[in-house]
Amino acid sequence: MKIKLSVISIVILLILGISGCNEWLDLKPESQIILDEFWQSESDVDAVLAACYKSMTEDAVIYRMIIWGELRSDNMVEGSSINYDKRAGILKILEGEIISTNAYSSWASFYTIINYCNTLIYYSPFVLDRDENFTQDDLNRVKAEALTIRSLAYFYLVRAFKEVPLITDPSIDDTQDYAQPKATERQLLDTIISNLKFAKKYARTDYGRTDYNKQRVTLNLVNALLADVYLWDGQYQNCVNACNEVMADSRLKLVNAAYVYTKVFYVGNSTESIFEIPQYQDENISTRPLYILYGSAYNPLGELSFPETLAYDPSDETTLGAYSPFYYKVATNVYESEDDIRARESYYGYGGKYYIFKYAGKYMLENTLTNKSVPSYRLDISDWIIYRLSDVMLMKAEALVQLDSQSDLNEAITLVNETYLRSNVDADSLKLVNYSTQRDMEKLVLRERQRELLFEGKRWFDLVRLARRDNNTSTLNTYVNYKASGAGISLGASVLDAMYMPIQERELQANSNLEQNPYYAESGSSSRN
Repeated sequence: MKIKLSVISIVILLILGISGCNEWLDLKPESQIILDEFWQSESDVDAVLAACYKSMTEDAVIYRMIIWGELRSDNMVEGSSINYDKRAGILKILEGEIISTNAYSSWASFYTIINYCNTLIYYSPFVLDRDENFTQDDLNRVKAEALTIRSLAYFYLVRAFKEVPLITDPSIDDTQDYAQPKATERQLLDTIISNLKFAKKYARTDYGRTDYNKQRVTLNLVNALLADVYLWDGQYQNCVNACNEVMADSRLKLVNAAYVYTKVFYVGNSTESIFEIPQYQDENISTRPLYILYGSAYNPLGELSFPETLAYDPSDETTLGAYSPFYYKVATNVYESEDDIRARESYYGYGGKYYIFKYAGKYMLENTLTNKSVPSYRLDISDWIIYRLSDVMLMKAEALVQLDSQSDLNEAITLVNETYLRSNVDADSLKLVNYSTQRDMEKLVLRERQRELLFEGKRWFDLVRLARRDNNTSTLNTYVNYKASGAGISLGASVLDAMYMPIQERELQANSNLEQNPYYAESGSSSRN
């Protein structure tokens, strides 16, 4: 939303009740000042709505979306240029030492998003009586956007922590009790689903502008998020239904293979994008999480890299990692992804012939298909993509595999082939006969999601879903330990509760009603075996 930062800053100050003028604050209760002095018109509502969106662009939020969704998975290892002082928390997580004092166990930035949304939901109805141009339909639209943003924030918290406080009231005065206990995962998921069902009724399908359609809440985003929640919750038919609603939109199309990395990750707002968070260029560009963690034109060596044990270079089969999802042997003379565009475009090698490090190129390289030998680094910041069409297609495939009828499996492999053949242009279709069991199909979908969604904040959550279905962490640990092959330690999770982050020590000290997540309360600090 194109609202000047100065306006957004004023709105945020009003919301938080921060002011240098104590006398002004003493005149009325804080909540009444906000109501009487600010919430007068539709433009006031839209300004606070803009603040809700702006809060998602903060570095602290993007860092956690990446770290919570990728770092503990098999996709990520330490890069050669990591800043040991500034990224100590990341290093500890990569080493399997996950403790409650780690900076990335803090959820504060997500509760900031939640509080902005709660404030908007609470106060916007008052504007109905103050601005005749602000109608009930307008209010429903605003509420749909705020509820969806809040639901997205809570869904990240559920996947990262499992149980967190459920706050639906805004921070509006000093009389409120902020020492809330954790809600159960069931309560949180039920609230998210209920809120998204409301949003489905009123979310816009088209803002009349491509950037708004990709960077604001739409019906497609509501359904994509619902599908993700249903998949996490094991409601597989509901997941399929929500995916179908997204896929029914004829405006959503997979980008042609030769232009995926240019149009989807460089230009942005592509035909397959559903929701992406814009990253704004400024003089302090080097502070952006995508550039720091994945690399940039200013420093091509990102602070994280892709494990050699998983990497593959189609131009040199001798560099095939032992556990790579690329050039994957299914059966005698049957291989997946032997010449996969994603193995050339998602990451690149550095360090000479044997590629000591492989960096996440999809966010920092211009399309290199026409010039494979010389990477061209982007100067612009890539948007952070939350959902795109291929993700939804593969969510549906995963749900269909769990439903497990013959027709479901046939449809699942058809969906996998849509994303697979886009990136394996001259390859044969994947055949169901080569995946004879439900588990074979489950692992196929998991591999395809890994290949398609590398570094997009999905892989750890995918592995956690697998472990939740298995009711143990054995297979999750097998995948995670691929990146530490031969190291003699396990980087996985010894039990299911260890898959989640510990609650930040500061939160426990500030809120006596909070209890530490079970694994860390019982065993101390680490998720390692």
